[in-house]
Amino acid sequence: MSKDKLGISRRDFLKGAAVGTAGIAVSGLLGACSLGETTKTTDQTTSGQLPWLGDEPKISDRKVEKGISVDVIVIGAGIAGVAAARSAGEEGAKVAIFEKGSGPQCRSGEYALINGDLQAKWGRANMDPDEIVDFHMSESCYHVKRPIMSRWSKEFPGVFDWFIEAKPDLYIAQTTRSEIPDQYKDAFLIPIFHPLPENYNYKEEKFPCYPTSVEFLPSQAPVVNANMDKAIKESSVTPFYGHFVEKLIMENGRCTGIYARNAETGKYVKAIAKKGVILSTGDYSSNEEILKYYTPEVIENKITRLWFNQDVEGNFTNTGDGLKLGAWAGARIQQHHAPMIHHMGGGAGADGAGVMGIAGFLQLDANGKRFMNEDLPGQQLENQIELLKGQYSYQMWDAKWKDEIQYMPAAHGCPCYYDETAPKNNETYRNYKNQAQLDKAVKEKRCFKANTVEELIAMLEIDKDSALKSIERYNALCKQGKDEDFNKPSKRLFGLEQAPFYAVKMSTAAMLICMGGLESDEECHTFDEDRNVIPGLYAAGNIQGNRYSVEYPISLKGVSHATALFYGYVAGKNAVNQI
Repeated sequence: MSKDKLGISRRDFLKGAAVGTAGIAVSGLLGACSLGETTKTTDQTTSGQLPWLGDEPKISDRKVEKGISVDVIVIGAGIAGVAAARSAGEEGAKVAIFEKGSGPQCRSGEYALINGDLQAKWGRANMDPDEIVDFHMSESCYHVKRPIMSRWSKEFPGVFDWFIEAKPDLYIAQTTRSEIPDQYKDAFLIPIFHPLPENYNYKEEKFPCYPTSVEFLPSQAPVVNANMDKAIKESSVTPFYGHFVEKLIMENGRCTGIYARNAETGKYVKAIAKKGVILSTGDYSSNEEILKYYTPEVIENKITRLWFNQDVEGNFTNTGDGLKLGAWAGARIQQHHAPMIHHMGGGAGADGAGVMGIAGFLQLDANGKRFMNEDLPGQQLENQIELLKGQYSYQMWDAKWKDEIQYMPAAHGCPCYYDETAPKNNETYRNYKNQAQLDKAVKEKRCFKANTVEELIAMLEIDKDSALKSIERYNALCKQGKDEDFNKPSKRLFGLEQAPFYAVKMSTAAMLICMGGLESDEECHTFDEDRNVIPGLYAAGNIQGNRYSVEYPISLKGVSHATALFYGYVAGKNAVNQI
C-alpha cells in the first residue's frame, strides 16, 4: 500500500521554489489541462457560457465497467476529502472516495488553531475568535461569508483533536524548537512562534499575525494517511485511486451520482449516491484558462505557479475539476478569487526560506528609490513588488541584524529569533536565523556582502547615485526615530551603519494555490445561480467558496488547511444526515 501514499514535506515543497522560475517544473508551462477527450472549450461568451468551461461530457452506459451504489461519494482525497470520508464513515454510511492520484494528497503542514485543549497545553488558549474573524473579514474586503469563518474559529479545536487521534504516536513538541526524539522525527507537531519573541505583541500591530498556528513536520502526510487508513479499516469506506470523475449525475435538480474514468482501463465506474456527493477537488492553478478568467493579474505578472502533486497519468492534480463539475451542474461560482502569493524573502535556499525572509529592513527599487513601508506581511509585500520597474527590489541590512530581527514581527516568513543552536531533528524552522545560514547564503551567491555601502551598491542592478542618496535619507530618518516618508514603526527603523553590509534581490514570488470555489455556506451546501441550495451536492476544501477573497490572509498561518479539514469533517456528517 505504500505506493498509494503521497506526502511532500514543506522542505521538499519549498525546495522547488528556491530553484527559480527558469528551472522548476511549474504548471504555467503546461497550459490548461482538460478533464477528458470529450471536453472542449469555446471563447463564445454571448450565450452566458464560461469561456473556460466547454461542453459537459456525454458518457454512455456502454462504457461503464462497474456500477456501485453507496450512501456518500467523495470526489478528491486531499485533506478535506479524507476528512469527509472518515467523518461520513463514522456516521455509519457506506462511502466511496474517488481520487485521480495514486493515494491521498497533501503538502506542507501548517494549521491555524484557535484555543482548545491542545493550545491550552502551550498556554495559548486565550484568543478571541470574534476579534480574529473580524480582521479576516476586513482582509477579505467583506467578500466572504462570516458564518463560515466564525463556525470554524469556534468549533475547529475538537475536529483537530479528532484528526490527530488517528495517529496516536504523533509527537507533540513543547516549543517551536524543542528537540525531537529519534523515534518521532518522521512525524511530530510543533506550536509555531512559541514562546513568542519578548518584543512582539500582536495586539499592537497593524498587520497582526495571531499566535494560533501549529505545524506537522517534516510533513503532514503521516497524519493524513493515518486518517485514510482509519476510515478504510474501521468504517465502510472504499477508495478508488486512479479514477477521474468527469461527470455528475443530476436528476430533477438533485446530485445523485458520478461517472469516474478508470485510468487503467479507460472505462467508467458509475456510482450512485443515496444521500450526497461531496466535491473536495482542490484548486485550479494548473488550468491557465480558468486562472486567466478569474485572476488575469497572475498571468499578466508572469507569476510562477508552484505545484508538485501529480495524478496517475503524470499531470498536475489542481486542474479545476470541481469548478467544471459544479458549473455543469448549475452551481454558482464565487467572485473575487484570492491568489496565494505570500513572499518568503529573497535569495531562498534549499528550504525555500529567504536569506532574511520578509524582515522589514530597508528596500530600494531598481531606480534606487525607497517605495514602501517595509513593515509588511508577505502577501502585501508581493503586491508592492509587482508594481515596480522590473518587478524587483533589494532588501538591505548591516552587521546589527542579530539584535534587530528580535524586534521584527512574529509573522509568516519573517525572522524574529536569533539562535545559533541546532535542536535535534528540529533545526530548520524558518523564523530562526543564525550567522552560519547567512555565511552560507553569501558563499552560494544568494546574498551580496560588502565592507562599505558604496561597494554593496556597486554589486546591484540599481541606480547607484539615487540608491546612495536614499540610504543617506533613510539613515537620517532612523536616527531621528520618525519615518516621515512611509511611517514605518520606529521600533523597526534600522539604518545601514555598521559593516559588513548585506543585500538580497527580491523578485515576484510563486503562487501556491488560488482560492476560489463554488458559492457555499457553513453547512457546505452549494447553490445554483439563483442561490438556492443544490440538493445532494456539497463542497469542502479549496472548491468551497466564500472563505477567502482578493488575497490570502496570512494573519492566520495555515488557515487554508484548517478550514479544509474542518469543512471536510462537516460535509461528511451533513451529507449522511442530508442537512
